[in-house]
Amino acid sequence: MKYEVHSTSKERLETTRAAGKPVTVAVLGASGRLGGFVVKSLLAEGHWIKALVHRRPVNIDHSRLVLIHGDVHDPASLLQLLTGVDVVVSTLGSAEADVPDVCTAAAANLVLTMPQLGLSRLLATTGSAAREDREVGVEHPHLFARRSVLMPQMSDLILDGEAQMRALASSNLDWTIIRLPRMTMDYTRPVRLASAPAAPWEVAGYGAAATAIVAELFGSNWVRRAPFAVAT
Repeated sequence: MKYEVHSTSKERLETTRAAGKPVTVAVLGASGRLGGFVVKSLLAEGHWIKALVHRRPVNIDHSRLVLIHGDVHDPASLLQLLTGVDVVVSTLGSAEADVPDVCTAAAANLVLTMPQLGLSRLLATTGSAAREDREVGVEHPHLFARRSVLMPQMSDLILDGEAQMRALASSNLDWTIIRLPRMTMDYTRPVRLASAPAAPWEVAGYGAAATAIVAELFGSNWVRRAPFAVAT
């Protein structure tokens, strides 16, 4: 299977996007529900995709989708995935993983590997209970409430997301981390990105969230920030 390889420089990416041409996107987490919607959204826009596959298959068959079998804990797997791509999306989560540090490990290896290949743009996701270090002690009431409820139930998942944010914040990458509320398949209201979280009981649809993720991947409104996804 052939796929188009673009230059990995930031300048070439900007030129390619300005010309309305497709780019090559590395996707981590493509076998998950949200990742699958992101892959479909990117394909619908005409882009090429290299997706990392670990345990679960990616149930999408497309001529512009290339599957790379590997593990985010393995730097060689990330090097193979990222070679020849322009931008990176990670919708990884440790909820169903064998180990609790999937997002942390991926972030650490991305921070090391992306600069070697001239890559700078990375969009990742985590849950809306995760907080940035600067928010400790001054959390938005909705963030405080959601975190208080979920920490006793899934502390490993939340802490993995926070370690991911910490790793990216200390890097020189042009990262964005979108903090997602509880997700559902049957909710279609559009999603916007905001500095304040939705109420703890609010939900968002996978499809709408994927649309917002793809839009921000090629945008610059939230570079080096961690906005919340909020259904409108």
